[in-house]
Amino acid sequence: MKVLITGGTGFIGQHLCRRLAAHGHELTVLTRKPRKAARVLPEGTRLVTSLDDINSDAAIDGIVNLAGESLFAGRWTERRKKVLFASRVGVTEAVVSLVSRLDRKPAVLVSGSAVGFYGNADNAELSEESPARKRDFGYLLCDAWEQAARPVSRQGVRLCLVRTGIVLGSDGGMLSKLLPVYRLGLGAMLGDGNQWLSWVHIDDMVAVLVRALETPGVDGVFNACAPAPVTQREFHHTLARQVKRPALLRVPSTALKVGLGEQSSMLIGGQRVYPRRLEQQGFIFRFPDLDSALSHLTSR
Repeated sequence: MKVLITGGTGFIGQHLCRRLAAHGHELTVLTRKPRKAARVLPEGTRLVTSLDDINSDAAIDGIVNLAGESLFAGRWTERRKKVLFASRVGVTEAVVSLVSRLDRKPAVLVSGSAVGFYGNADNAELSEESPARKRDFGYLLCDAWEQAARPVSRQGVRLCLVRTGIVLGSDGGMLSKLLPVYRLGLGAMLGDGNQWLSWVHIDDMVAVLVRALETPGVDGVFNACAPAPVTQREFHHTLARQVKRPALLRVPSTALKVGLGEQSSMLIGGQRVYPRRLEQQGFIFRFPDLDSALSHLTSR
């Protein structure tokens, strides 16, 4: 397949590009940082800095849309929120615009979203059919992101919306920042520890995306998270045990609220999300539980 990828230089994107290249696909990556992209992406990847650089007669068989500024890169000021919206919703709208002007439509668009769609939901068990429990900023962002992608369905393009949990990897994302701290014995539980964390190993995350891209007939919303969500307390103690360090410290919710403002909702709230549609369709997780995932990642 000839595959266009946005967000290809990010943590998930780099892993995905390597897997797709290994499968023999031809890659085009939209990037604002061509020098970095040339350094980190597989040899032979075509780079474009604007979707306007792609002609209407271009052959694109599939698109994977992962673009989006980090939710943790800065306090959620109104200005920062606009950046977060533009980097997701704006890029998705540009992808849909590209599809509309292509002479030959791609077969599929795999577009990112997040389990933040469901809002902070306490202990409720959530599947793809669950409505949002709280219409907070996370919900508003994810809903707009998904709605921006939906028009491609009217153009005959198969659409997969992937609601991603916390992606765990040793070379990027949340875990890569936590590991050095925990290895020093300074890891801390956040808040009261009762909030849920829906997570997925980077290898399983990539497998979900590749399956959505390569499998005709697969469409709709998918929760990309392992079938065993954990509480923050369980995550804290499991990670400390894996690196053989104590798990004694705690950061109170009040301190997180003061330090991070609205952004703290991502740390002291959470969602108990299950990948029901993936399971119903026979997807097998290589790392279905946190112990196996962290054992693999901390041994690298």
